[in-house]
Amino acid sequence: MKQSFEISRIHTPLGIFRVSGDVSDQNSLAISQLEIMGTDGWLFLDIQSKKFVNLSKQLEPHLLAHLQG
Repeated sequence: MKQSFEISRIHTPLGIFRVSGDVSDQNSLAISQLEIMGTDGWLFLDIQSKKFVNLSKQLEPHLLAHLQG
């Protein structure tokens, strides 16, 4: 079963993010929206890009820890 989540602000070693998506019972994430805090405010990241795939893999443990905490 999937459960939707929204994290309005999470501080990680990779930056400050705002994230929306779904998490399954097996702790698998499906991110539907990802924004990073830039110098001028929130910047949307293209979830179709290859850079996003790498970033989401690096963010996953931080997001899961936040959602489980």
